Amino acid sequence: MTVFSTNYYFKISILMMLTFVPTLAYADDGRGSDVAATLGWLAIGCGMAANLSLVIFKMIKKMPVMKLVGGSSTSQNLTSMYQPVLNFHIMLNAVGFFAGMSHGFMLIRGLDYISISLAIVMTVSMISGIILKFTSGKNLKFFSRLVHGQAVLAAMLATLVVLHVITRWHHGIIMHFI
Repeated sequence: MTVFSTNYYFKISILMMLTFVPTLAYADDGRGSDVAATLGWLAIGCGMAANLSLVIFKMIKKMPVMKLVGGSSTSQNLTSMYQPVLNFHIMLNAVGFFAGMSHGFMLIRGLDYISISLAIVMTVSMISGIILKFTSGKNLKFFSRLVHGQAVLAAMLATLVVLHVITRWHHGIIMHFI
């Protein structure tokens, strides 16, 4: 391994960017926005970036056109890029999870069924992802892959996020006029 490889600089730059993500939540934008709402939007943004990057990568990797146009070297290059994309997915989802949970703890007084359901689905997805990444047991890894890779879980998570934003936004508008 060379110390000055491009992969090394890529990892360091990603870690540096993720280091400054929490500071963005506390940055004053001059509009008087609160930290809890900013953490919520940070969680949504991180989740979207992390999951869309992995889904798009997997879709591109499976495209038969890539094999026809680029030949086997293109598919080999994409295969070597899977681990960095997966690490990006893991890091951003971890940042998004902790930002979302911090958002929820800061606003615990406004807890409703949608918010608690969202927290449960996020936790199940996060735990299954951690088990998938760090376990070596074949049966546990298989079960975790089944849970973590469910399209229903992803659809439920996206739906709950949208419902949470709509209900909180609607609630905020009503409280503003009262």
